[in-house]
Amino acid sequence: MAMLDLVTPTATPHFRLVRSTTEPLTPQLAQKFREMPPSPTERLLNESRVKHLRAKADAGLLIPFQWAFATWNGKTYRMNAQHSSNMLGGLDGKFPKGLFAHVDEYEVDSLEGMALLFRQFDDRKSGRTPIDVSGAYQGLYPELADISRDVAKFGIECVTWFNRHVEGISGVLGGDDQYSRFSDTNLYTFLHWLNEINPKKELKVQAIGAAMFGTFDKLPDQAREFWQNVANGGIEFDDTAPATVLYSWLKEAYEDTLNYRVKAEGYYQGCVYAWNAFRTSKTIPGIKSDMVRGGFYKIAE
Repeated sequence: MAMLDLVTPTATPHFRLVRSTTEPLTPQLAQKFREMPPSPTERLLNESRVKHLRAKADAGLLIPFQWAFATWNGKTYRMNAQHSSNMLGGLDGKFPKGLFAHVDEYEVDSLEGMALLFRQFDDRKSGRTPIDVSGAYQGLYPELADISRDVAKFGIECVTWFNRHVEGISGVLGGDDQYSRFSDTNLYTFLHWLNEINPKKELKVQAIGAAMFGTFDKLPDQAREFWQNVANGGIEFDDTAPATVLYSWLKEAYEDTLNYRVKAEGYYQGCVYAWNAFRTSKTIPGIKSDMVRGGFYKIAE
């Protein structure tokens, strides 16, 4: 009966902040949290999170930690700090200097109150999404202020895809780091043009955007004409025009009505195949998206 009382939800689960302190970050403080009994609400230890924090430590990017513990029934439980304290414990004498930890102490009135408190840390609604990070970098440059954040993010990702997969450039920044490329003024004309096109859902694939970037980088005026026609659904009354055939193919791929699944490389190949037909004034009955000997199709000029 006593155990049943422990897990029976209270009418109003509650937690209360007892005190907050800011303390120098020391090996002793990290060890204290690392060895503290975990809350039963705590996440499983994720080694990739520990490695991510270690990479930040190695790069000198750590900022003050926000750690917390709670007391219930006279016992103390770690509420937050599992991954960071574990990472700090493995620094092998390279403990960061000059940092602090903001330490919060709570009281909870029940296990449900402990779960409610757990939900306040790293709230999913408050997490930094990729578009938040992209927008932060974009916002540094007034020249990009009139570009939709969604389009600007997509544009950078397409350039990254092109550099990495088509050009085979090693060490291309990925993840959130790629959005630092908003500092590259050479990309501004492409990003502004992409915003004008405002790619619809059928074109919102990085490999497709990579083909748009590759063609625009070579022949911007001709790329404007071709991709605007594609974005408009093709050329009216001309079912064999490359722009028309490409849009129809992309639409079928998006709607999953093709008799095969298009991979990322296939999207790029199909787009460049249609572009090359456009540049040589040819009509085409369909799209070829297979890889060829030597890799990707070369973009015709």
